[in-house]
Order: sequence, then structure tokens, then C-alpha cells
Amino acid sequence: MRFNPFISLLFILIASLSRPSNAQIPAQGGSAEGQFSPNSTAQIRPQAQKLFLEGLIAINDASLEEALALFLQAEELDPEQSGITHAIADAYFGLNDYDNALFYAEYSLTKEPMNPWFRITLAQILYTQGYYQSAVKEAELVLSQHPNQWIALTFLVHMHREMGFLADANTVIRERILHPIQRAATKYSPSRSQSNGFFIQPFSKAHKDWYKLLYRNFEVLEMRDSITAVVDEMHYLFPYDQEISTLASENNKKPVFSDNAGVTQASSSESTLTEPELSPLLQKLQQGSTPKSPEEAIEWLALLYQQNTSLTDQQKIALEWNQLFPEQGEILSELGRIALELDHPSAAKSWLEQAVRSPGQRSQKSEWYRQLGELQAQAENLDSAEQSFSYALRYDPENELGWASLAYFNARYRNNRAEAESNIGQALSINSKNANVIELQGDIYHILGESEQAIIWWEKALKLGGTTQRLQQKLSGKHE
Repeated sequence: MRFNPFISLLFILIASLSRPSNAQIPAQGGSAEGQFSPNSTAQIRPQAQKLFLEGLIAINDASLEEALALFLQAEELDPEQSGITHAIADAYFGLNDYDNALFYAEYSLTKEPMNPWFRITLAQILYTQGYYQSAVKEAELVLSQHPNQWIALTFLVHMHREMGFLADANTVIRERILHPIQRAATKYSPSRSQSNGFFIQPFSKAHKDWYKLLYRNFEVLEMRDSITAVVDEMHYLFPYDQEISTLASENNKKPVFSDNAGVTQASSSESTLTEPELSPLLQKLQQGSTPKSPEEAIEWLALLYQQNTSLTDQQKIALEWNQLFPEQGEILSELGRIALELDHPSAAKSWLEQAVRSPGQRSQKSEWYRQLGELQAQAENLDSAEQSFSYALRYDPENELGWASLAYFNARYRNNRAEAESNIGQALSINSKNANVIELQGDIYHILGESEQAIIWWEKALKLGGTTQRLQQKLSGKHE
């Protein structure tokens, strides 16, 4: 099937916008052919086609706002074209406007209900909004019709891993990715391998990378038998790979977890590392070791914080690991925290703006949006702040700090006492012992000019373990 340049550029656009794969999921090339039905542009009016093409060029130039305006104009001229509708959804998604992105993604599916690319986009939007189960359902629906749909498979693995469901991720890797590759190239005749329907070949680097990811997941799960089996398989398939040979040798000599405190932490019910677990990590950090996974990087950053490492050193290391593992919300939000402590609020806001666009658990994204809302309010971006607080509470309605921050916002920036009191009441109903919430209640009374009430609440926050220096300043009359 021959495509004109307009359609070819469209394929490039959607492939670049779909961005489902995490840095830790082996990436593969692939054709975007079939994202739209063959007649999706056949009858687009010439002016709509021109606007659409201009929008694609704008996307290529990273001008999302301009592209969106052009797509919307094209839709007005020809509202029945699913390709235009889908491009609008992608543009809104890129602009972090998830409500509109969701609306147009669902609308495009009313026109082509079984278009796999439309459903993958919908899954991405749902997942970014925190609706993990719904996103998984969409990906599984695509795979029920297209078992070898590579983007859906890799995105499914990505979602399971990000949410911590490593066993589910391993099932997808093992049963739906590695087994088809193994069937295509048996142990007995690897030179006569057959097509497996993927853009991945037996005995290739990508094949090896998927095995390594499977190994890392089993390592975190501390499933020793499975680890041994995977190492043996890798060594059989890639006997001349030095890294795998070393891994196989070590696996036969000593426990896999002897120096991996990150694994111990992942399976522990405690929230902090114990002293015996800290030593190996500290040694690695002192030796300038590089983390092997985002999870390990995040664990090490937490250790740096616990050890009271200087902020500049924390920042330097976090920046390096952000380059190594891009689009990791925990790393991005940590960079935001460090920037804020270094008194660089604009930089902190920039890091959190990136964090909220990264996949994460609902409670994490709620907190990132809350922090972003506070920084936007301080920068007088009030509408953006209000939207961020709204997203924070949509992701986690039980986030008491989210309600308290919204209450402070309504009191200070909107001069809306009724809303502020309602919001802080909601926060206290969730957790009446949270010192930060109690402190914000005092701040609200201070804003409202009721100093005696403010003092009562600040003193209560101090007794509950609130930040001593800040509260004492407020109690001494040095409140901003």
C-alpha cells in the first residue's frame, strides 16, 4: 500500500507522540502503518488537509499549542475524520490537558472502535491520570485482537512495573514476548529462525535486554529459583556474552541479594533501611557506582537524604541519574525538592511540571500535583494552581495535605473563607493529627485576621511534632 507524504508524516507524528515505553523497557522500532483506517483521510476537504498538515509540521517543530489550534480548525471543517480527532487528543495529551485529551480520545473511538492505535492512546491518557486498571483493560483489548501489537505489549509491561506489579510484568515478558521469540528460534536450529510477528529478532540485543529485564524483576521479587532459571536460559542463548557469563558464575557461587539493599527494601514492611542494609549502598555510593535500575536510583537518593548529604551533592547525583533514567517521577520530584531547599522555586516548579507528566502511583501523582499547585500559586499562576490542586484531589481524594493546601490557596489567593473552611474541614476529617494540616489551619486563621485562633493551632501543631523552627517563628510574630 502506497502512502502519500502527508500520511507518512502523520505516521511519524503518532509514533513519536505515543511514548509508552520506559527507559527500562527494551525499545524496538516498528511501522506505524495501520494506525488509521485506509479511508481516514481519503475525503478530507482540501483546506482541512492543509491545516492538518500544518499542524503536523508544528508538532515536528515542538509547537504543540500551534499544532492544537490548527487541528481544531481542521476539525471544524471536517469533524467526521477520526485521524484529526485523534491528533487533537494527542496534542492535548502533550500539553498536559488530560480532560480534553480523554474527551477527544474517546470521541475518536466512537468513529473507529477497534482502531488499536486509538485505544493505545486512550490507555496512555487513562494511565497518566492514575486509572491503572482501566488503562490495562484498554491495552488488553488491543492485544486480544492484535496479540503481537508491540506498543501495547511494551506499554503493558511498563504499567505493571511502574505500579510495582512485577509478577504481572514478568508474565507478559515471559509468555507474550519471550516465548514467541523462542518458538521462532528453537535451541536445535537457531539458524533457521522463523518470523515471530515482532520487530525483534532471536539472539539480538533486544532479545537479550528482555531477558535482563525479566531477571531484574525476579531479583526484586527475591524469587531465587526463577532467577537461577532465567540466568541459565540467558547463558545458554548468549554463551559468549561476558556480562551474562559473569552473572551465571556469581549466581552459582553466592546469594544474588548479598549486596542489593534495594531488593531487601522492596520486600520489607519497614519504610526505612536498617543499619546493616545501609553499608553496601554507602560503599557503592562512595565508589561512584551507577544504579542498575530506576528503583535502585530512587533507593539511593533516599539514602543520600537520610545521610544528610549536602544539597549540592544530592542535586549533582540526581541530575546524573535523571539523564540515566529519564521520565522517572520520583527522581524528578526529588530534584524539585532539592531545588526548593536551595531556594530556587522556579526550578522546583519546572521539575514538578515534568514529574506530574511521568507515570506514577495515584498517591504519588496526587502529592506532586499538590506541591506543583503551591509553587504555581506562589508564582501568581492562580488558574494553573487551582487546576493542579484539582488534579491532586482527583488522584487521591484522601490526601489530607491536598485539601489543606487548597484551603490555604482559597484563603490567601481567592479570599474565599467559605471554601477555605470547607476544604480544611475535609482535611481534618481525614487526619486530625497531621501536624502540617494543623499548621495550615493556623495559617488560614492568621490570613483571616484571627491571631488568637492561629496561635492555638500553631501550638497544637508544635506539640504534634511540626517543624519546630518555622512554628516558633510564627508564634513569636515573625509570620510572613
